[in-house]
Amino acid sequence: MESDIITADLPICTGYLDKTLEIFSLHKHPFIVVGTLAARWSGVGCLPQDEIDVLARSTEVDVIVKDLITSKDWEPCENPVAHQLDPDDTMINSTTIKDIWLKTRIQDPCFAYLRIWPDTLYNLSVDCAKIEVPDLQAKSSLLAEEEYYRDPHQRFGPRRASLYPDQLLPLLQIRAKFLQPDIPIFIPTIEAHINALLTQLRLQRETRLANGNFPGGHISLFVRYLYLDWPPARDWILENKIHACNRELLRAKIDRHQRGRGMILRDASLGEWVYGKLPWELGVKKKEPPS
Repeated sequence: MESDIITADLPICTGYLDKTLEIFSLHKHPFIVVGTLAARWSGVGCLPQDEIDVLARSTEVDVIVKDLITSKDWEPCENPVAHQLDPDDTMINSTTIKDIWLKTRIQDPCFAYLRIWPDTLYNLSVDCAKIEVPDLQAKSSLLAEEEYYRDPHQRFGPRRASLYPDQLLPLLQIRAKFLQPDIPIFIPTIEAHINALLTQLRLQRETRLANGNFPGGHISLFVRYLYLDWPPARDWILENKIHACNRELLRAKIDRHQRGRGMILRDASLGEWVYGKLPWELGVKKKEPPS
């Protein structure tokens, strides 16, 4: 490992998912990351949590978990956030479909836990539309699906992956893949992920049983970082990406979202920093006439 990539404040655990990826591959099961880590590849500027959230077919959860424990990289554990009590949005699963928490046995880990989500609990099929990402996480949050960058004048929006090729992989010392570089890591498309979250929230409200995924909070982050409260983006996603059964729920979430005006933003049309404007209230820089 080259010395210039070592950062003292980060763990040294290159290839920490190699065995895990191999197990999923042996079961011919795609490795699909959901939750916060998937959101970071979808332009959402949230921080990684202590757990890796992974989707699995309900019929294969037990055998995959057994092999993960046998690998010696993971051991069974209780839900580490079970002490957090919130009647509306909580990471505690109170449904009859159980998720599985595993604790890492790696000495210097990037993530403390692996959380296996049965597809029936996450309301998202393993066969959903998905995209491959280079690693479990990039150096910073990036938007892999660039159609969700909606402003034609490029005044605001998430960081598009194509514009930051140097950010696509984390430092070598915290890369998830090393010995298994050819086993893909997937995330669900934004469309599939948001619809799953909306279904989770809808069922949670109907049954008063939380699935442990904090769906309302995840949806709010998508609204914030994809600027879905901008009317053209709002209308576009509701019409083109959201299932009919979920549209009113997302419409209500967007309409309740309040974006603050307390940010100092760069107005390219004026060539100066301004205060008190929403991003879409910034002027449009005029194109220079051809010489």
